[in-house]
Amino acid sequence: LGDSPTLSVSHRRLVVHSPHRHRLMASLTTVEALNAYMADKSYVSGYAFSSADVEVLAKLPLPDKATYPHAYRWYTHVCALTGVKCLSLVSATSSAVAAPVAAPAPAPTPAPAPAPKPAAPAPAPAPAKKAEPPKKKEEPAAAKKEEAEEE
Repeated sequence: LGDSPTLSVSHRRLVVHSPHRHRLMASLTTVEALNAYMADKSYVSGYAFSSADVEVLAKLPLPDKATYPHAYRWYTHVCALTGVKCLSLVSATSSAVAAPVAAPAPAPTPAPAPAPKPAAPAPAPAPAKKAEPPKKKEEPAAAKKEEAEEE
């Protein structure tokens, strides 16, 4: 019974507790061992991200990219899945080599404002109309006759 897996239900999932997993976790205590193990795998246990990946991640420092490419690939992938900013966790005293951090780019200088366009000349005023003298109101012909008769 010592090497047979046991089953339990955790958060509505079936979890297999295997002695093999415990031996595996005990063997992945160095970056060298992790690199060799990850040469043909994506995750520590099985074909999907699991708590085993988180356990190993917590135990190991960031691997050197050039020396341990498989461990580095797995480490950065698991950091991305868990939301851990793994490159910022490396201290200056760490044996791992941190990626160089580029200085922020200087803010671009704004382009000079375009020169204002010259104002268009005002349109020439329209020629003034000569004022015509007011026309006399013509009285109806009947009123003229009456005036003429009264005289």
